[in-house]
Order: sequence, then C-alpha cells, then structure tokens
Amino acid sequence: SDRLAAMKSGLLGVEPARPRRALLSDTWLRVLVVGLGCAWLCTSLWLAWSLRRDPAGAASLRRSHEMTELSNEVLILRRQLASMVSDADEAAASGAGGTEPPPPPTDALGHADPAADTASRHPEFRLAMIVPWLGAELPRWFDLFVASCAGSAYLVDWLIFHEDAPIDVAAAPANVRYISLGPHGMGAHFGVQLARLTGEPNQTHTLVRLLQHAFATWPYAIVEYKPTYGDVFRDYLDGYTHWSYTDLDLVAGDLTAFVSRAELVELDILTFTFGDAVTHGRLYLRGQFAMHRLSAATSRLWLACEFLSASGGSGAGAGGGGGSGGLLHELRIKHARATRAQQRGEAFRPHFNSAEGCYSRVVATSPTLRVKYANRMIADFTSAPQVYVLLSGGGRRAAVRMCAGSEGDGTAGGLVGSPMRPTASSSAPASQRAACDPFAPPPPPPRASLLGNQRPVGALIPLVTHTNCSEWVEPRYRVCADVSGAWASELGADGAANGWNFFYLAGRWYRQRFTASHPAGLIEGALFHFQVWKRAYKRQGPQLAPIPPPGESAAFVLTKEGYRPLALRPAGGSSTGAGTGAYEYDEALASIDARLKAIERDGVSP
Repeated sequence: SDRLAAMKSGLLGVEPARPRRALLSDTWLRVLVVGLGCAWLCTSLWLAWSLRRDPAGAASLRRSHEMTELSNEVLILRRQLASMVSDADEAAASGAGGTEPPPPPTDALGHADPAADTASRHPEFRLAMIVPWLGAELPRWFDLFVASCAGSAYLVDWLIFHEDAPIDVAAAPANVRYISLGPHGMGAHFGVQLARLTGEPNQTHTLVRLLQHAFATWPYAIVEYKPTYGDVFRDYLDGYTHWSYTDLDLVAGDLTAFVSRAELVELDILTFTFGDAVTHGRLYLRGQFAMHRLSAATSRLWLACEFLSASGGSGAGAGGGGGSGGLLHELRIKHARATRAQQRGEAFRPHFNSAEGCYSRVVATSPTLRVKYANRMIADFTSAPQVYVLLSGGGRRAAVRMCAGSEGDGTAGGLVGSPMRPTASSSAPASQRAACDPFAPPPPPPRASLLGNQRPVGALIPLVTHTNCSEWVEPRYRVCADVSGAWASELGADGAANGWNFFYLAGRWYRQRFTASHPAGLIEGALFHFQVWKRAYKRQGPQLAPIPPPGESAAFVLTKEGYRPLALRPAGGSSTGAGTGAYEYDEALASIDARLKAIERDGVSP
C-alpha cells in the first residue's frame, strides 16, 4: 500500500494520469485502423458484387485500364520518335555520317495476283472522293462528269453533298452517292463539325450562322475548307480506307489503273500533278486529287492553318505569319465587311485564303508523313487540243487520253512563263511518230493487286527546295523544287519528258524517275482537269453533247469549244470484238472529226 501510495504521489517519478491518456490515444488509433480496413473490405466486396452483376461495367473498367496503359505507351513512343527526329536533324546539320533515304513505296506489293479480279469492288481498299456542291444549278458538264465516275467503280465512290440541288439520282452510276443536307444544310453541317473539331462547342450557333451566310453569299468560299473534308464528313466515311477532296471541273478515267496497292498501303498522302511539278517545281497538294489514308496521322492537320484553327490560333505549323485570330475571327471579319459594303450599296468580294497553299505547307513540314507527288493527271494548261474520254460500259474500260507529241500547243496558252519541254515523239519527224489512235485498247480489267501504270527507275535522289514558285500562293506557303538542273530537261529511257515523281519522306525531299505504260502514240491520265476550258463550257454557245444512260459505252472528244460524241463499235466491225476493250472510229465520223480539227487548227470558219 505504501508503494502504491508513493507511485500515486509521484515519488517514483511516474505521472499517474499520463498512462491513461496514452492508453486512450492507442485505443482510438486501433479503432481508426480497424475502421479503414473494414471500409476497404466492404468497398472491395461491393465492387466485386457490382461487376459480377454488370459484365458491361466490368468490360468498361478493363477497357479504361487498357486505354490508360495504351496512352502511356503512345506517349513513350512519341517521345522516342521526337528524340529520333532530333538526333537525325542534328546529324544532318553537323554532316556526321549520312543515312540512306527511306525506301519509296515498292511495286513489289503489286505482283502477287496476276489474275483479273471478278468482284465488282476491291476486297480491301475503298476510296471516297468528296465533293460539296453549293448552288441551285449544276454545271453544264455535270452529266459528263458523273458518267465518267463509273469507270473507277472497282475502287472509288464519289460522295456529292448538296442542298437539295436538282439532281437526277436515278441516272447516277452505282458508285456515285448523292447526300442532301437540306436548305442551308451545308453551313449548318460545317458549323457544327468545325465547332467540335476546333474545341469550341460554345461557338456552334455563331459558326453555323456565319458559315450559312458565307456559303449563301459566296458559294466559292467552300474551297477554303477543302482540307477539313475528311474530318467534317467523317460520319459518312465508315467502310472507307482513304478519302480525297476533289472538284467537278474534271472527267475521270479509270483511277484503278493509276493507284497501286503499295501506295495505298505505305503512303499517308498521294496527290496527282500534271507536269508542272517538273517544269515549274510546284510541290503542292492538287485540289482535284489528294488521297489521304483515313488515319490519326492525317486527321486534323488543317488545324495548323490559322484561318481554320480555334480562336487565337497562331498557325505556327503553316510557317508562322502571326496568326489571323482563328476561324471565327476570319468569318466575323468577312461578315462585317460585307455588311458595311451592303449598307453603302457597294459590291464586295472577300479575300479567300489559299487553303491548298496553307495545307500543302503544313503537310510539307510534318516529318512523320509519307507523301508522294505523282505525275498522272492531264490538265488543259498542258494538254493537246483534243482530249478523248472513253466511258465504261458494255465490257469496255474507261480512259482519258490525248495524242502524244502535241502537249501544250496553245489550247490554254500552255503553262504561264515557259513552254512545255519537248518530248521524243514531238521532236521526231511526223513520219516516225507512233500513230495516235484514241480508241486503242484502254487499261486491262482491274486486279486486286492494283499494279498501277508507273514503274520506278533508279533510286531516290535528294531534292533541293525553295519558295520561288506558284505566284498565286502566299510566299509563306510556297514549297518549290529546284528544277534548274539538267536532270529536269532530260528525256527518260522511254523518250518521255517530265518523267519524275517527288517524295516527302521522314522530313526530307527526293525525286525519282519513272516509266509509264501508255498505248503507242497516246498519253493517258487518271483525270482531265479543264480549269480554262470551263469558262467556255459555262456559256450557252459551246456544244455539249448529251450523255448516254449509265452502263452504256460511249466516247467523246473534248476541246476548248465544247465536247462532242464519237461513234464506236467493236474492232473489226463484228460482235466478236465486244467486251475486248478495243475501239475504232466510225468512218463517217472520223472524216467529220478530221475536218473539225482542221477548222480548229487553221481558224477557218465552217
């Protein structure tokens, strides 16, 4: 009892109340730990029970974890890629050890299937050619354009968006799709989609209103948005592997014969030129054909153009320039100036941005892309006086062609600034030139292997670029090949001029010689673009021949004055030639055609 009293009185140096508080503190700590443990156990049991009853929720949770892991992997890969590009640039700048250029698309991929494909559609690839049309009336040559689209049905669909235009849907080939967006629907569709794509959904109503005004007042304004088509119309591209913007002022041959499987597999973007890439060094994506792989690599590249970007966009990816404040700012400026001009009773035509110029520059400064500029298109800038169009039907293949040796002889003044370079056929005496038969057999039936009509010759050769070309494009957007060397004027082994294609691979430029397969005496193109001739076609005077119903074979000759039909029949004049793809002139029409050519050549009035 004495000891206990001493302890209580602190004689042994022990604080009587302290052990009690410590014991109390330890008790609460134990309670807290046990409580947390129970909470974790209950939560785990509840989650397991919930996922057991909701398989979809479990799958969603797993996908969420997988996406998180995948995002981390993508981030790591992007950092590695950026490091590799940086190292490569430093090595190139320091001159320390050059590297071999990346290989171009190889045609080896196109030789696995020599047999003709009997299916009506390619089993693996599908290309959507996108055309938005604004206006109550269609171009006078629209029927010819639509009829020519049928020739590429094996690989290509044409998607024509309009606002209740007067279109005869029943007369369209199966690979031409008409999509009506309703009155003022084009502006509404672009406004909604661009607000989403630029990350400004709160500006949807404003964008819709401004775009509807712009499209109704200046229908040509739609061309400013060409690079956006693949994203704006993405909901219509299910089932397609590739897409391209295009125009209506053209006629198409059989695109299947001009696109190879290797290009579809290995390239991000393929565009067709018409010879000016060699003669004038113009490296830009053509508005008639710029095929994009439908992938993340090519999506939303156009956002780097300041006039298409979100508000306050700088457009640094397009080469700088300080920015114009973005898409919304651009549209508000146009609308305000148009309103002021209307109040003053003045005519007003706004400045239209070079979408093709800016976008081409964006592509040419994206080192991860693989891009090819292929010389496969005919245009009235460089064409012969007559261009022949064979429509598919009756077992015959489509083709767009002209006589070799008469390129650029005055139909549209040739390319501004310099004449076309002579070819072997044009420099040879007339008696030694191959006969020009517009009805020579067109390309063979399509193959699933898609061989294409060009073959590379030799290796890739580095190409020097500059910015002194394409005067109609703002200087900051220009990309030009240096074609001052003797190589640009040399004829190829096949006697052809301008036989060069250009590549942009891993951030560097290259050129490569090619040979193309054409019938003797002819030059064929995937497309014929009549940018100058259409000025005459728009008038009521030129003769524009009627077009036969889909599925009926026909042939036409196009000139700067219009187009007229040419009769065709199986070679040899018997039914045995049907379906072989061989054509010959009807003798009477051949005589008439010859006289018309003479009249056009000599300027003699009929």
